[in-house]
Amino acid sequence: MKIEFTHAALADIRSIRAYTMERWGPLQEQEYLDRIWNKFENILADSSKFRFRQDLFPECQIAAEGKHVILFRIRKDTLQVVRVLHGAMDFKRHIPHEIRSAR
Repeated sequence: MKIEFTHAALADIRSIRAYTMERWGPLQEQEYLDRIWNKFENILADSSKFRFRQDLFPECQIAAEGKHVILFRIRKDTLQVVRVLHGAMDFKRHIPHEIRSAR
């Protein structure tokens, strides 16, 4: 299985990286990003253990890591990471329109 990131998910990761680097420094930044990447690998290994949130977008599943939640879906042989949002955010507001309406 391969992994694909939406533009929004890539922007989320860049934002997480910049904030963590500025606030906590390079060691914490690397550790936190490693934890997020390990979560991607856990999803690739067995996506069935993660909760579905069909109310957000078709086939949506979520996986928490630290203060963030990975919103993703499995499509054929691809893990599509749609967003990586802070857990306190209103997820529905941050789903790209093309993802919400895609079937």
